[in-house]
Amino acid sequence: MKRPLTAFCSLVAMSLLATLFPLTVYAQPPADKVPVAQGPLKRINPYFSTQATLYSDDSVLQRADINGPPKPPYGYHTRATSSLPAPMPAAGINSLVEVPAFQWVFGCSAVSGSMIAGYYDRTGYPNIYTGPTGGGVVPLTEDSAWGQWTDKTGDVYPNNPLIASHMGIDGRTTRGSIDDYWISYLSNLKDPYVGTWTEHTWGDSVGDYMKTSQSAYNNVDGSTSFYYIDAATPLTCSAMGSSVARLDGTYGRKLFYEARGYTVTDCYTQMTDNVHAGGFSFAQYKGEIDAGRPVLLNLEGHSIVGVGYEDPNTVHLHDTWDNSTHSMTWGGSYSGMALWGVSIVNLASTTGTPNLSVSPSPYDFNSRSLNTTTSQTFTVANTGTAPLVVGTLALSGAADFKVATDNCSGVTVSPSANCTVQVSFTPSAEGPQSASLVIPSNDPDGTTTVSITGRGVNLLPDLYGAWSKVTKTQKRGSFSVSGTFTTFNIGTASAANVMVKLYLSNDQTLSGEDTFIGTYKVTSIAAGASKATSLRYATGTKDPGNLYLIGVIDPANVITETDETNNKAVGDIP
Repeated sequence: MKRPLTAFCSLVAMSLLATLFPLTVYAQPPADKVPVAQGPLKRINPYFSTQATLYSDDSVLQRADINGPPKPPYGYHTRATSSLPAPMPAAGINSLVEVPAFQWVFGCSAVSGSMIAGYYDRTGYPNIYTGPTGGGVVPLTEDSAWGQWTDKTGDVYPNNPLIASHMGIDGRTTRGSIDDYWISYLSNLKDPYVGTWTEHTWGDSVGDYMKTSQSAYNNVDGSTSFYYIDAATPLTCSAMGSSVARLDGTYGRKLFYEARGYTVTDCYTQMTDNVHAGGFSFAQYKGEIDAGRPVLLNLEGHSIVGVGYEDPNTVHLHDTWDNSTHSMTWGGSYSGMALWGVSIVNLASTTGTPNLSVSPSPYDFNSRSLNTTTSQTFTVANTGTAPLVVGTLALSGAADFKVATDNCSGVTVSPSANCTVQVSFTPSAEGPQSASLVIPSNDPDGTTTVSITGRGVNLLPDLYGAWSKVTKTQKRGSFSVSGTFTTFNIGTASAANVMVKLYLSNDQTLSGEDTFIGTYKVTSIAAGASKATSLRYATGTKDPGNLYLIGVIDPANVITETDETNNKAVGDIP
């Protein structure tokens, strides 16, 4: 009978000694451990509190209660959005585009857990969500697909049966999570079902298994509890013991997946390295994203989902408060709440099969002018039912083909998602050339090869001119000549900065006694195009007789053409 008092005194003593000596902790406490004594409740902020518990095996765990608010804290309602970058792991950039962005209902931790579950539903684990909405596939952002509801205090929330079930939603005819557990945000009253009706059977909502908002597990409305070792050491689900596992939100996520028929591999909580040196690091976070797994991040007062990264330390995330993507610095704070820990629950591969599809394939650049660069984007899509793991791409063949941008090497492509690679062609010699883009992956059909061809040609413009509407007029005793000069490009390449000089001459040869009328310049004339310019020139009061308008294209021979002999055009003035 004296053991609890002795243990409590030991806990107090350990608290006092913690500032002088590091506390010995155990990564895997025995499965049969039971709680002996608790330390004081530490309220870090309105949304986050911790409490140490001593167990019968002398291990100590921290219970973290997270009750992130339905709306951003004061001062953080305006948050910059960020676009998910194209995946380029080799360049220190990656993202998972199939992670839903849900808005707050029932509790931020349940919302975050459901966003990750929704991602798996969209990427080869179809039994996660089986309702009628979206054809049985969780939508990415459309919380409105399920409508809204209002609680007894007048607060309006979205319905989302994957987070918390609700009678009347998705065809449900019996009470669910909202009906059984919810009163109002932060309510610590007993849940509505207690002593009134029979609690619903869990099965289709993540929040149920995480014990979110459930008074039976000492969670106020909006709150979820997670257990951690107060050190760099991870606490695995198998080491929690039944007394901890029944309360822990991470273990609850594991139970949800198992209830949906899937096998969980990694399952643990761990404080991050900004809290304890050697804790869960940015490199580990990147490893999870690269493996195609979103990460539930616990802040000091809120749960969010990491969906991407950019080196050296940027985390792209969904924050439960809108349907957008935002970002934070690893080890820093978001909306005034510091990064604190992770909740990792990973699933074993399903029996689905990845299938790699490339478009376009094959591809022909056709004829391209020497020493000019043309690029083509190839889309590598996963049309299968399991994640597609792409290896390192290789381009073999003519050296004039090069990989310009590679967003696929080392990337895990979810079902229905894709990545891109861009190949350029810069022919250095005339004639046909070819190359092969080799894409290794875990597609059961093996490596995919895309045939790429092109031809180098010496494309040149060919300019010639022609006169039209050439006339001579007399008005009030004065004579003038007019006409329209058109420059044609009948070559195979555009001509830039085309200079044209115009003359009035007594013959067709430009004998030296000609009258220079003027010069004009055309910025560019594409192959097959033309440019017309009209002129009027006063010759004086004497009839000039039979004269000629002459146009000379590129008089300095600056432009290289296929035919240099046809650059002069003569217009006969009647």
